[in-house]
Amino acid sequence: MDLQKIMAKARDIAKSSGTITTEQLNGLCPKSMESDDVAALFTALRAEGIRLKDDDADK
Repeated sequence: MDLQKIMAKARDIAKSSGTITTEQLNGLCPKSMESDDVAALFTALRAEGIRLKDDDADK
């Protein structure tokens, strides 16, 4: 997994609102991510101030 590439795309998505939806994040990640990689990704998102938004929050 290339965390740097995923984070760059996540930054682009989140640059206007500061959030990324779970659906958008899932689309950036490979299906075979290990739990350690997921934890590292969430840590990196928090460190950048990017919040994860539930897809159903606006419904």
